[in-house]
Amino acid sequence: MIYFYYGTDEESARKKAKVTVDSLLLKKPDATLIKIGDEEVTQDKIMELAGSQALFASKYIVYFSNTFLNKENKELILKNLKEFAGSDNIFIFAEGKIDKTSLAKIEKNAEKVQEFLKPERALNKKEKLALIGEKIDFFEFADALGKRDKRGLWVLYQDALAEQVPAEEVHGIFFWQVKSMLLAKKCKTAEEAGMKSFPFNKSREFSKNFKDDELEELSSKLVSMYHEAHRGNADFFIALEKFILEL
Repeated sequence: MIYFYYGTDEESARKKAKVTVDSLLLKKPDATLIKIGDEEVTQDKIMELAGSQALFASKYIVYFSNTFLNKENKELILKNLKEFAGSDNIFIFAEGKIDKTSLAKIEKNAEKVQEFLKPERALNKKEKLALIGEKIDFFEFADALGKRDKRGLWVLYQDALAEQVPAEEVHGIFFWQVKSMLLAKKCKTAEEAGMKSFPFNKSREFSKNFKDDELEELSSKLVSMYHEAHRGNADFFIALEKFILEL
């Protein structure tokens, strides 16, 4: 009989194997526990354990831990899985990650197979953005402007500066959001505004945070800022920060 515990969370696999061993020993107090080390995994030893019984005990409980790290041991154990499965003795394994081919063989012969996985670490915001090839979150910036969240927008801008995001990219986000809010305020439907329903409705809600003339003024500031910066008459980054602080 085979109990096989494995996975990237090797500590949990070992704990489960120990619980199984302890439980079996309680049920079969006359059984003999044998722990097998790497150097003890031989064909003769395997055949002996698979076919033998202790002199004064009803069963062997044989415990293997990380024996699959050794390629020769792994191949030897896989070769003799049927002998283990058909034995009166019980074989318990605590192993690390297992390849699919080996696992398929084990599952055909084992009484129980259980995988233990380490929980995947949640990616932080920067790592998530890196996965899609971005340094800043476009919509997070746009939403902060729409909510008129001066402090939140300033913090995001500092992050953008640290990531060396071009001023044109930040400016583009601001201009898109202001334009969207103006359209949503002036137009009755998303179709009329040339927008999709979700961003239209969202921009309409955001537009309530600004008076009509304020949105027009913000749009004018952004247009003027862009031209002045490219003429060399203003520092683009300083102008953007001033724009945020004056919201």
